[in-house]
Amino acid sequence: MKNLLLGNWLVVPKLNQIVEYPTGREYTVTPKVMKLLLVLVDAKPEPLSIDNLVELVWHPKVVSDNSVYQAVAQLRKILNTDPQYDEYIERISAQGYRIHPNIALGEHKAAVMPVSKKRIWLLGVTITLLALIAFYIQTDQKHKTQNNPYFDEITLATHLSQSTAVEELARAKTIYQQVLSKQSDNVEALSGLCNAFMGLSVYGAVSEYESLALCRPLLEKARILDDTNIEVITSLARFAVMENEIEQAQDYFKRGFELSTEYARLWHWYGRFLRDQHKIPDAIAAHKQAYQLAPNDAVIIRGLAYAYLNFRELVLARKYFDRSVAVAPHTKNNPLYALDFYPLNQNRASEYLLWYQNNHISHSKLYPAQQLSHILVLLSLGRAEEAEEKYQQAANLGSISTAFRLYVEAGIAWRQGDVEKAEVLLKQRYELDSKGNHYVMPYILALLARQKVQPALILFEQHFADIAALTLPEAGNVGQYLTYALMLKRTYEQNKLKRVTQLLAQYLNQGNQLDAALSPYWFALNNDTAETQQALTQLLNTGWLPDYNDSFFATDLYLALTSDHEFKQAWLNKLESRQNEL
Repeated sequence: MKNLLLGNWLVVPKLNQIVEYPTGREYTVTPKVMKLLLVLVDAKPEPLSIDNLVELVWHPKVVSDNSVYQAVAQLRKILNTDPQYDEYIERISAQGYRIHPNIALGEHKAAVMPVSKKRIWLLGVTITLLALIAFYIQTDQKHKTQNNPYFDEITLATHLSQSTAVEELARAKTIYQQVLSKQSDNVEALSGLCNAFMGLSVYGAVSEYESLALCRPLLEKARILDDTNIEVITSLARFAVMENEIEQAQDYFKRGFELSTEYARLWHWYGRFLRDQHKIPDAIAAHKQAYQLAPNDAVIIRGLAYAYLNFRELVLARKYFDRSVAVAPHTKNNPLYALDFYPLNQNRASEYLLWYQNNHISHSKLYPAQQLSHILVLLSLGRAEEAEEKYQQAANLGSISTAFRLYVEAGIAWRQGDVEKAEVLLKQRYELDSKGNHYVMPYILALLARQKVQPALILFEQHFADIAALTLPEAGNVGQYLTYALMLKRTYEQNKLKRVTQLLAQYLNQGNQLDAALSPYWFALNNDTAETQQALTQLLNTGWLPDYNDSFFATDLYLALTSDHEFKQAWLNKLESRQNEL
């Protein structure tokens, strides 16, 4: 079996390996999954039905359709990490699967040693060279530090600048400034003062916007004096990332890794850079490396949490976010970050509003999108007029993604009662990337909330084929299964509905539990009116608020679960009373 190139992947059948070409990132699959891929490649561009695939891949063994769905899902999970192509394996309704016709295919004729051995050898050589370079650089820097006339002051300030206490960070800043008043070209003091400013921007009164302005001249001077200082290079890379200077950031990262592969903050900001480039698996790897080097650095832990959040691994994302809060509970932006990891409730909204009062002006200078995030919170609290006013006053909207702007505009329209406009805006947003799944769910929910159930169902099955294949739910997609079940219930597709209900029951029978936000849907699915209403009441008792950052249809969809108008009004009154308290 010959090796072949499929898009940006090198397929090595003899080793059951799929390797990102030419970077070398490698995945090993089972023989059946490899055979499935080769069968699809041979048929390109024609689709193969489920029956065809079972016959060609699994014969003479008799298997269910689920075996095909699961194998396709495994291939997609690997191949779709390539950012150049949205979809490698395309599902054609009523016809089966095929390799997408836009994916280039060719034979890989180069003679290759087994991939894993070759990569190990190259990696070993690279690591050895980097280690030698780093050793000489670090030895040289250690010599410089020990011969610094302000060794005592610098080492104390360095220790203090690693603290999370504002008083110690302020003391470090003062010491560095005193050193620089006596020796203005002291590289350690220039870099250290910048670190103190950055620490104060995380834990104290200095904003990130101010730290950027304060640090840049310090770092530029330090780099001219000594371009082998890893802290200086890392800080410059950080600011290049924050300002979206892609080429400059790449240059700094290249230089930084030439100096050392053991500096945690360099890996952290490289991970952040990769996240911004939508290279999420690689970003996770970088953030993991940073975490291994500094497992109790709150900034680094939070970076790993966001990488998992971007990868939609919510359980892991919350695990590491909670760890970052435990390590540094007084991080001033924690109330803001919490809204990304947990649904809005009364306590989180109260803490966020206090944060906003003290920090929003400076924060929005560096992160203009925060203006729109705040508008979503206002909508969640029922303040539609204030949200509209803030939107009209928002600055630098051109720097914010079109998708986010359309989403916020749709939220405002929906809260104001212009449901048709909201649907149109969400459709426009969906059409920005109609092949991907990132923008489709709000549009589906808009159709569902407007009783356009059949179009919503068609769109759902098109984009979430793995769920429509009716495999056992996982913790991360139970909400989508419940949404699917409610659509099936309204369209009277009883066979599918029965199967989805069975799968959800099986999931719950395995000891899994639904959180308070999903329980009402489950009871409504089972036509248990009393339990549905009790679950909705319990939801309010948890302090729940509609989170427009997640969905601005939640209130409408919850109210649609019961036909008891008196209960609906009482529930809505209690929600509005809670919103008015904030």
